[in-house]
Amino acid sequence: MVKEKKKDKKGEKSTRSPTSLLDYPELPKQDGNTARQEVSSGTIPPLEMMLNELGSKRQSRDEKQQGKDATQYEEPILTKLIVESYEGEKVHGLYEGEGFAVFQGGCTYHGMFSEGLMHGQGTYIWADGLKYEGDFVKNVPMNHGTYTWPDGSTYEGEVVNGMRTGFGMFKCSTQPVSYIGHWCHGKRHGKGSIYYNQEGTSWYEGDWVHNIKEGWGIRCYKSGNIYEGQWANNVRHGEGRMRWLTTNEEYTGQWGKGIQNGFGTHTWFLKRIPNSQYPLRNEYIGDFVNGYRHGNGKFYYASGAIYEGEWVSNKKHGMAEYAVLRNLTELRRIYSFYSSLGCDQSLDNTFLMTKLHFWRFLKDCKFHHHKITLADMDRVLSAHQDIPVEEIHSPFTTILLRTFLNYLLQLAYHIHHKVYQNTSPSLFLCFTKLMTENIHPNACRVKGSLFSGQQETLYSMNYIDKSWEIYTAHCRPNAAPPHELTMKMRHFLWMLKDFKMINKELTATKFVEVIAEDNPFIYDGIDSNFELELVFLEFFEALLSFAFISVTDQMTKSCLNFPNDDSCGNRHGSAYTVTNQHRSPSTVTSQGSDRHNGSAKSSSSKLALLFDFSKIRKSEPKMRKAPSDERISKVNFKSPGKELTFFLSQNEKKEKSKEEGNEKLNMWVSNMCIFFVNTFFQAHKHEEILKEKVKENRLHLAAMAKQRTIENEELEARLDSLREEEVKRLDYEVDITVIKGPVDTPSSHFMSSPPKEETVVFQSKPISSWLTEMPAF
Repeated sequence: MVKEKKKDKKGEKSTRSPTSLLDYPELPKQDGNTARQEVSSGTIPPLEMMLNELGSKRQSRDEKQQGKDATQYEEPILTKLIVESYEGEKVHGLYEGEGFAVFQGGCTYHGMFSEGLMHGQGTYIWADGLKYEGDFVKNVPMNHGTYTWPDGSTYEGEVVNGMRTGFGMFKCSTQPVSYIGHWCHGKRHGKGSIYYNQEGTSWYEGDWVHNIKEGWGIRCYKSGNIYEGQWANNVRHGEGRMRWLTTNEEYTGQWGKGIQNGFGTHTWFLKRIPNSQYPLRNEYIGDFVNGYRHGNGKFYYASGAIYEGEWVSNKKHGMAEYAVLRNLTELRRIYSFYSSLGCDQSLDNTFLMTKLHFWRFLKDCKFHHHKITLADMDRVLSAHQDIPVEEIHSPFTTILLRTFLNYLLQLAYHIHHKVYQNTSPSLFLCFTKLMTENIHPNACRVKGSLFSGQQETLYSMNYIDKSWEIYTAHCRPNAAPPHELTMKMRHFLWMLKDFKMINKELTATKFVEVIAEDNPFIYDGIDSNFELELVFLEFFEALLSFAFISVTDQMTKSCLNFPNDDSCGNRHGSAYTVTNQHRSPSTVTSQGSDRHNGSAKSSSSKLALLFDFSKIRKSEPKMRKAPSDERISKVNFKSPGKELTFFLSQNEKKEKSKEEGNEKLNMWVSNMCIFFVNTFFQAHKHEEILKEKVKENRLHLAAMAKQRTIENEELEARLDSLREEEVKRLDYEVDITVIKGPVDTPSSHFMSSPPKEETVVFQSKPISSWLTEMPAF
């Protein structure tokens, strides 16, 4: 008979009422306690106006309770089942097979019985309308089943001891809430996803611990804002990233009790300035306390300005930023000046500075006079950035204005921090000293031979690809980390010596004089330091200077007199020949940020425009004659008997000066062509051919040595085989013996005393002939 128990009505009643559920109000900005930044497209206002502490102080809004937890329906336990009536099969007085039972209190069961117990598939309906349909094991709902509550809410999934345990899906009928995932004892536990609206735009997917968001998860709000990271007690806590799509902001970092707390990065993405192709953004990287910028942090403004220092409740508490802003107009002008060197006009008059320009700026402002080389500066600036090792010294890397200003702050601190290490504010003092002593007196006064003139720069850039290829081919790994390729002075001198370019014109002494012209630490008049590293700018400008030393005037004039002769290098292919294909500088600036790996094929990201130097005179623009140009100068020459008056027009003087300028430019272009095409590039090509031949010879010698080794091994094996055959033959001859007995000895004596054995070995005859001569017994 079935043990029939009574249902706990009090417990059953409590199971019908759902418990509270923490949900999230869909606010325009969730827990965004940092002020949103708005930057004018015009000039930059003071920092307080830029920030304006816009949004001033957003109150920390914890996610409040929203309604009740629609998934918190508890399952009643079947207790004291007293059967009032039963219809179905019985075996030995026990319910067996399919049947229908009505229990005391109004509960019913229709399904399978076994040995008087509900066992197998069945449907149990409580008196209040709660229904379970699924598997039973000895009166207990087990394995898989479906709960349907009186209000229409349903659960379908795994069941253990009548409780939702395992994987299952719950749908609420009174609220647009559904959950699919893991359960434990009727609560969300493990991995699962909950949807808060019917459209599926508000949801959470991640870890649960007894109905509480705990662990890692993603929360998408109805507004489109999304958080991905760690949770604790139903709020954002730990490491995470929040994206506010409605306000175009993003925060990545540490959270505490639902708000920014700890170290993080908050970015405000802004619209592009009119007539500009570059997007803008403000960004703060530093400490947060209770949603405020508080502690040490760095703020990058869309204009390029940077503030680094202390913050207190979203307000700046330092002076380094004021130093940058105070000089921002001058620094912007300097950036524009150097970034336009070697470039033609741009459509929006916007140029990107490259590392080549930046090096020239550093040398002009004498940064390298502070006992630090340009190569060392590259390493300092790349130490805190994720820059590939091969691009640390690349001349084609592009530098934005904000990066340019950041580099100046870093170098200022690196150069002068020891002077002001015990003085506050140190960064402000370091930057002010650098501006006063280096930048203000020297900026925009271009030195060196590369950017000396607009046309000369454009022609020089034609040789920069191949020169960069040669430079990288002769660099060697640096001894200190990150072990990037660099070139020292001695490597440069050795390269020229291998190229047979150190001669009576370009001596080693002149080499040192050229390299040390603007570097006081290379040569002090007595000793030379050949251990200093050279960046590509110093390498290329040295080559331009060597061109005037190595190429004589006679060689240049012969090239001008015979422009089609091979002496100008026209037969060496289009790789070195100057063409008249004009490349748009706007293309150079727009593509430079994407392609600056420093290979010889990356010419689209460089500064050069190519011209046909053989057609300079033809390409000169025709000058309009203005009335002012027709002014006549009168030159009087007095002679005995008559006075001669000559009238020379100003146009003739201009034409004459123009022809002289063209002739001078032609001489300069021919000089460069002879040096680079006929001398430097040919020497490199010859050196590469020699290296290839040496490599081929080594491979050939190695192959011959290997072949000789194989032949020797084969010969040795053959000799060993012959030796083995000879040993076998000797052993066989020894085994063949001749037994001779006396002629008159009777057979009886022969049997009683064995005859003496006599071994006869014939080494001079073959075995077959020896056998034929054996006596017959």
